[in-house]
Amino acid sequence: MLSALTWGVSWPPGYPLYTFLAHLFSRLPVASPESLVNGFSGLCHAAACAVLFLLLRRSKLETGPALFAPVLMAFSPLYWYYSEVAEVRALNDLLAVLAAYCAILWTDTRKDSRLYALGAVLGLGISHHPTYVLLLPAIAYWLWRNQAWPSARRSAVFAGVVLAACAAPYLILGVRLRWSEPVYNPMGVRGWRGVLDLFLRKNLGGPLRMVGGRGFFDLGGFKWEPLAAQAGWLLRSAIIEPGPGILLALSGAAALWKRGRAVLGFWGVWLGASLACFLFISSQQLHLHDPDYARAIAMRFYLMPFVGLFALAGAGAQWLLERARPAGWHWFVRLAMAATCAATWVLNDTNLKGHDPLLGYGRDILASSGPSDIVILAADDTVLVENYLDYVRHETGDRVFLNPVLFAFKPYLAELKSRYPRLNLPPAGPAGLPMDWHLWQKLNPSRKLYSEVMFLTILSKDFKGLAPHGALVAVSDKPAHDTPAEAAGFLASTSVSRLASGGLYGFTQEIYLARTAGALLAWYGSRLDERKDAALIAEIRSRLTAPR
Repeated sequence: MLSALTWGVSWPPGYPLYTFLAHLFSRLPVASPESLVNGFSGLCHAAACAVLFLLLRRSKLETGPALFAPVLMAFSPLYWYYSEVAEVRALNDLLAVLAAYCAILWTDTRKDSRLYALGAVLGLGISHHPTYVLLLPAIAYWLWRNQAWPSARRSAVFAGVVLAACAAPYLILGVRLRWSEPVYNPMGVRGWRGVLDLFLRKNLGGPLRMVGGRGFFDLGGFKWEPLAAQAGWLLRSAIIEPGPGILLALSGAAALWKRGRAVLGFWGVWLGASLACFLFISSQQLHLHDPDYARAIAMRFYLMPFVGLFALAGAGAQWLLERARPAGWHWFVRLAMAATCAATWVLNDTNLKGHDPLLGYGRDILASSGPSDIVILAADDTVLVENYLDYVRHETGDRVFLNPVLFAFKPYLAELKSRYPRLNLPPAGPAGLPMDWHLWQKLNPSRKLYSEVMFLTILSKDFKGLAPHGALVAVSDKPAHDTPAEAAGFLASTSVSRLASGGLYGFTQEIYLARTAGALLAWYGSRLDERKDAALIAEIRSRLTAPR
């Protein structure tokens, strides 16, 4: 959202295509810019469903089964969620399905325009998201299976189109940076060299790094525990997301084995190559200190591979329809397909209208601190929402937000100096800025120091006067505040205090808010007196134990 509204530079690889298109979309005079950016995801996913329908019709499916698959996909919880939020996944899914459609057009018609259209889509997809390359084996298999490798001359033009389309979004970004540097540019990208490093994800460990950090398999060799955990998440998602469609997908695979092995091979490679990469690479890069949060991060990687699962469900519906037609049961099958789609829609309770708990928590943080205070943030979630409230909403005043995870990252240090010129930074050593918070307080005596509750255990080793203050921890060596009054205010006036009892989507990073809310409630409860504050303790316990 922040990158789109400011036409800024996201973290590597920068997502220049999405940022540019979403920024243009946000300028339409038909709604608020924020709702338009969210709506852009819906538009991309709706277009992906439409292209999947056309693709399945080209694959000789009847209208009913060809429509069944994309409708079932559209109403699945994960797909629907990412159709409502500002995220790069929807555009990635659209470009992936569009590439498959262009490939089948080329093999059917052998027209140069179809081949070069495929090249353009592949180039844009590769520039958009690193995971896009995982569908290239499926495209290559389709061309090989249909003996549709282009001639040398066509291959040269095709390669040129791919390179030009891949470079175009980054060239636009480079021109944008020379014209006017955006307010949001956390990597400090300025020259063409920086744009290239952004594309190659140099500062995050390279293109194969799916999660932040460095290295391929991390230190310590291959780890089986995270692989088993992610395999379990994947299996669970493969059953839940398509719902009844999983049985049709298996039936469709069996039917295609008998009479459509080229199509089966295409979707099999689509699923196999991408899911194998996610399992064996991203599982080694995810830290399981909080398995639910790690799962929420991993879930979004399943969107593109699962397109193949829904396509196979369409083939299964086609098989079922053909089996039922001789007995005159085809109308019943059609009604069953319609009922399945309707049931998936009704049972899907993913509705983000008026739902923005992260924004509410971000404003809780502002209400819990002063306009010139320092706030230590613990996760990307809160870093990004406070950046949004700062750069877009201009609601943060002169508050300083610190992200200790990036204290050794040179572009971040440069951003701190530029963003907070009145902040006195301690000297940076070989490991970056020190996390000696007493030193930070000494250098900035006019600013109070606050922290998210997730740093409570670490801070308690150095400070004896930690006290709850709204949605934050007041970092001080002075005596604690009046906890009962703070608890009453926290329960009555903060949105985060109500999040532990539900209302969040556990398959997304909103799980972080549930963790934060639970930690805050538990901490408040631990500081109250069982006899004097019985009512407050009872309220806290009810919010912690309410069914989700």
